[in-house]
Amino acid sequence: MEIVPFSSIGALTFGDTREDARAKLGADYSMFAKDGGANETDAFDDSGLHLYYDDAGKLEFVEAFEPAEIVFREIHFLGRDIASVVRDMNAAGFAENYSDVGVKFPEAGIAIFAPSEIIEGVAAHRKGYYE
Repeated sequence: MEIVPFSSIGALTFGDTREDARAKLGADYSMFAKDGGANETDAFDDSGLHLYYDDAGKLEFVEAFEPAEIVFREIHFLGRDIASVVRDMNAAGFAENYSDVGVKFPEAGIAIFAPSEIIEGVAAHRKGYYE
């Protein structure tokens, strides 16, 4: 699945309704409330995707983990060491912001989760998600 910053990840477009996103993925899913959030998250665990929606029911954030294959400008994320991905993203012109569990690339709308230095998750989001 290719990330297009602030726009889409694979067939999913930020702003899709819950029903549209589910139809695009065409896979079994379950729902759960993550971190006490008010909106339920769609979990497509067999595809390695969690989909988050805003209060209007529009897709705003996608979290991916194995077995998903996520790519941005030919950069692969999952299962790689964080330092090599940061180098690749820097070479592509994107600066990083480190956190205690990973790195965000604000200009690309991408965040990676790597608490043990190996990337376990990658997320893409709509413009303004973290504002």
